[in-house]
Amino acid sequence: MKRIFCKRILWICLMIFITAKSSGQKSDSLRLEKSTEHFNFYSTTKDANVLDTLALVLENNYAKITGHLGITLDKKTTVKVFPDLTSFHKAINTPDAPDWVVGSCMNNELLMVSPLNPGSVHTFSSLLQVIVHEFAHLAVFYALDEKGISTLPQWLSEGFAQYEAGQINDHIKRIVVSGFKKTAPPTWEQLSSASMLEFGQMNGYAISVTIVEFLVNTYGMEKLVALLKAPEHIETIYGLSQENLEKQWIQYLGMN
Repeated sequence: MKRIFCKRILWICLMIFITAKSSGQKSDSLRLEKSTEHFNFYSTTKDANVLDTLALVLENNYAKITGHLGITLDKKTTVKVFPDLTSFHKAINTPDAPDWVVGSCMNNELLMVSPLNPGSVHTFSSLLQVIVHEFAHLAVFYALDEKGISTLPQWLSEGFAQYEAGQINDHIKRIVVSGFKKTAPPTWEQLSSASMLEFGQMNGYAISVTIVEFLVNTYGMEKLVALLKAPEHIETIYGLSQENLEKQWIQYLGMN
C-alpha cells in the first residue's frame, strides 16, 4: 500500500515539471462544455456529465486557496478533461506513462483524466483531490510571480498542494510513522535536495504533507504562506532554527 501511494503522488506531481508543448495535444475532440466564475471546462460530450461535480469541487476550493495565498487571478483557468488515460498521456507528451499518471498543470491549464474513467489505480474520488492539488500548484505559481515555483523546497511545494487538496489522513500519517520506525526520518534539507525519483523513493510526498500539516496546526497558515514566498527566511518566520522545527515535527507525529 505504501509503495502504491508513493507512486500515485510521485507521478501526479512529476507531471507539473513537464514542458507544455500544447501544440501537440490531441484535444480536438474536447469542446467548451461548461463555464463557471473561475473556470472553463473542456471535455467530450460524454464526459460533460461529470463537469458539474468538478466545477463544484474547484469552485469550493478556489476562495480558500487563493485566499490563503493572498492572490487574485486575472483570468479564468482552463480545465481539460480527457476521456481516458491514453488520450491524456498523449496530451502531456508521455504516451508510455503508467496508469497512475492522471493529472497535470501547465501554463494556465489544468489537465486530467475523466473521473468517469480513472484507470486501474485511481478512483472517482481521488481524481477530485488530484484536480484541487493541481490548482494549488497553479495558484502558488502565480503567488510567487517572478520567483517561480522552482525556488521552493520540494517538501514545501508538494506538501502545500496535498494539504490544500485534503490528501492527508490518519492512514497516511501511520504509513509515515511506520516507515520512520524502520529508517530514520530524512531531514528537510535531504527532502529538498533529492531528485524527483529519490524524493518519491523516500516517501517524500507523504512525509511532506505531514510537515505542512504540523506547521499549519502549530503556527498557522499565515506563517506557512510567508514561508512559501520566502523559504530562505524560515528561521526568521518561525523564530526557531530549522533543526528545532524538525524536532517539533517528529514530536508532533508522536515519535518522541
